[in-house]
Amino acid sequence: MSDHGRMNERQDNPLCTPLPGGPDKPDRPDRPDQSDRQDQAGRQDQGTRERLLAAAAEVFAEHGYKSATVREICRRAGANVAAVNYHFGGKDKLYAAMLDHYMRTCQAAFPLDVGVTPDSPPRERLRAFVHGLVQRILGGGDDPVSEAHGKLVSLELIDPTPACDGLLREHIAPVNDLLADILRGLLGSAADDPDVLRTCLLAIFGHISFHYSGRAAIVHFYGHEELTPEVLHRIAEGVTRFTLGGIMAMSGYSACPATSPATGPPNA
Repeated sequence: MSDHGRMNERQDNPLCTPLPGGPDKPDRPDRPDQSDRQDQAGRQDQGTRERLLAAAAEVFAEHGYKSATVREICRRAGANVAAVNYHFGGKDKLYAAMLDHYMRTCQAAFPLDVGVTPDSPPRERLRAFVHGLVQRILGGGDDPVSEAHGKLVSLELIDPTPACDGLLREHIAPVNDLLADILRGLLGSAADDPDVLRTCLLAIFGHISFHYSGRAAIVHFYGHEELTPEVLHRIAEGVTRFTLGGIMAMSGYSACPATSPATGPPNA
């Protein structure tokens, strides 16, 4: 029998096992595709990174930046102690990444321009801005993770670390610029006075942020109140109305100042 005949006989024989690379089976063992393994590894890395960010918020909030340890962060995250260097490049970069992650999450969840455009009336833009900022600062309610993040941002502005410059430049400056633009539309020519504009900016930011930083005092004097959506709406509406009344008064500030360089402040 020729070689060709023997080959055909072998292929037709059901007892013969196909050779590797034959028509019945690809020439490779059964194993997950390399891209599948890479995807799985990527998901694991992302999961570890997210756990580290969450644990870092807790530990930094509890102990402060200087006293927090990488070992404790990794313990809470269930990660190897080398994971911080692998994913972030060190404690300082983990801290900066944690602040950046939190701020971006807040920005995505609570925009400051819901229902308005840059061409909308300034009063409507102000109202949207205040409602969005109240949500960003207070929207987490009593959730421990949100509370930890809020505490860290407050501490960062009070006692800055090297991460503060990036926080201000990337996240807080755009918010300040947006509010300044809204106030210019409300104040008119009075906004040309930098003292007037700055006073209005700080009054709005201070009014809202005190509901977070001064919460212990608020609870002491007025009782505990859950930060429900209805309560947050009421706070935002109150800030908006109070701000509009103050802006009306400040609009005439330059023409009728309470003090002047010549006379100075009133005597005590």
